[in-house]
Amino acid sequence: MKSTARPKRVGPLSVQVPTALRRRLERQATRRRLKLATAARVFLDEHVTELEDAAELSAADEWQRAQAWATWEKIKAGDTRWVTDAELDAVFDKARRNSLRRTKRSR
Repeated sequence: MKSTARPKRVGPLSVQVPTALRRRLERQATRRRLKLATAARVFLDEHVTELEDAAELSAADEWQRAQAWATWEKIKAGDTRWVTDAELDAVFDKARRNSLRRTKRSR
């Protein structure tokens, strides 16, 4: 969950950056009108967020596959109960609310 409060400053992080990468970073910083260090922090945050989002998506994908497989197994075993449209709508409404709640917490 991302906080709106200012992050605690821990101090500089010193890393060696190859010349070619530094030039690319400088070009991107210039395009975005950012200082080099700020651009590095922004790009690092963007990429780490993408990695986290990908991991979350992968976990959701695995869960969905497991649910689909379990449902398939029930159907093969003869469980063919029907649900009403209202029951189905309630499940989707709950999922949407949970998704919105997660989205708000991550901002």
